Amino acid sequence: MMNRKTMELLLENYQNINGRISIDCAEKQRFVKLIREVETRLKSMPREVIYPNGMTAIEYARQLAREANERL
Repeated sequence: MMNRKTMELLLENYQNINGRISIDCAEKQRFVKLIREVETRLKSMPREVIYPNGMTAIEYARQLAREANERL
């Protein structure tokens, strides 16, 4: 299964290809359908949270807590 970033890149490529096909033909309609499918899959995927420096959620939470404690 593809991750969200891969799906976003795939969607962008499909849109670029579709934009370059100037006549309405079976190939263009194929890309219209693929774009719709990828957009639907993207909307159904959970949002990916990316933390700084490749940290996990717990590592980032600890960093935030440490920074908050240092400000006190």
